[in-house]
Amino acid sequence: MSGKDELRLLGSPDVRNALLLTEIGVLLHDLGKLSAEFIAGARSFPHHLILCRLSRGKDPYLGGDAGPLAAICCCLTELNLRAEEKAIAHLLCREMADSRHEISLRDDFRNELEEALTTARKKVARAHESAFDRVAGLVRDVSANLRWQWEGEQAIAAIQPPFISVQGFYEGLDQLPFVADLVEMQGRTWHHAALLPPEVKLLRALHREDKFVGRPRAAGAEGRLAQVRQLFCQVLANQFLEIHNIRKDGPGDLGSSFWKGRLYPQTEPMKALLRRYDEGAVLEGEELERAHWLGVRPITQWACSKVMVGQREDGREISLWKHSYELASLLKSAAAQALIEGHWTEPTRLSWRMLRVSVERPAAEALGGIKELMEVEYPLGNELCRDERSIHFTFPGLEDEPAAQLAEALREEIILVVGRRLRPRVLLSALTSGADSLSKI
Repeated sequence: MSGKDELRLLGSPDVRNALLLTEIGVLLHDLGKLSAEFIAGARSFPHHLILCRLSRGKDPYLGGDAGPLAAICCCLTELNLRAEEKAIAHLLCREMADSRHEISLRDDFRNELEEALTTARKKVARAHESAFDRVAGLVRDVSANLRWQWEGEQAIAAIQPPFISVQGFYEGLDQLPFVADLVEMQGRTWHHAALLPPEVKLLRALHREDKFVGRPRAAGAEGRLAQVRQLFCQVLANQFLEIHNIRKDGPGDLGSSFWKGRLYPQTEPMKALLRRYDEGAVLEGEELERAHWLGVRPITQWACSKVMVGQREDGREISLWKHSYELASLLKSAAAQALIEGHWTEPTRLSWRMLRVSVERPAAEALGGIKELMEVEYPLGNELCRDERSIHFTFPGLEDEPAAQLAEALREEIILVVGRRLRPRVLLSALTSGADSLSKI
């Protein structure tokens, strides 16, 4: 593809929807850390299970049939097993379905599971015992993770007042599974790696680069985090409803102007509302209705800046907002690269570039137009920093020639936005090590 072809692909409705929903999912993926429970329990609090999709019967693979047998059989069916292992998997599923083995999530089913495995093993010829042990190991792993997830979700559901009580929040995420998967599956779940969407695999790989030290803490009053989370989720529920409705009833996409309205809105009066709320004011009636139309980015930045997740190795603290924004920027550019190249890069070979766009004189409005072009019209990455005459973005880690072609095509689009008099220039450079590099910018 030429650079112009790539821009047409990225600007198409389905692709724009997918990339921007993925960005929203990563921005919100650590929502469960916006809590006193996370700060008190640190890494032991299962913050990623807050959607309780398994116990609500909304698991994307199991639906309402969230029992061990369904999960195990689903996993064994999806895995790329050899013929010998497939035959053993069928045998195990039949044995576990036998009424003699009452395998239920509501009880400790380990004994019943082991009885089923023992009975099935006796039916396997000695030559196939090694294959049986491999499949049985998968069964034990899935069942252990399923039990762990169920117990974690039950514990979260028992929190009083409810951890998330906003009407429409869960329903909205059920209708936007791109976003829900990134919230729920980025940590330990029952889902085998073969069942994970590529965006989730990439997010897990990026998380492995986290190098935080120290314990998380609240940037303000820890007791206010539940109220902050409540307002945050009210705004999100409203935005989810709008996004779902337009994708369901409209043409699927209203163009970049629709998405700008979902991501960016934040007026000075809205900022003042949030400041008053931080000072203890109660938002009701018209004020609360106005707050519900804050964009996803500003409400996420406001809420997630109230938790510090730890320190970098150089001692600098990092907020939950900065952490989520960095990962969203990297994943967005990597996902754009995957769509351009037609395949996902292996996590061990991930790389990114940084795009710098400069103009001849200070032009804040022009830089804003460039930002919207890069982040929404053709969602290639996110802003990293700017000064009066230049702005930097994350950019896909394409090979030299296609990267240069794409940057040139983008420059031509930028000229249409800002005009030739500002003489916009673009420059690509390497961004070598993901989030660690971003933290230095």
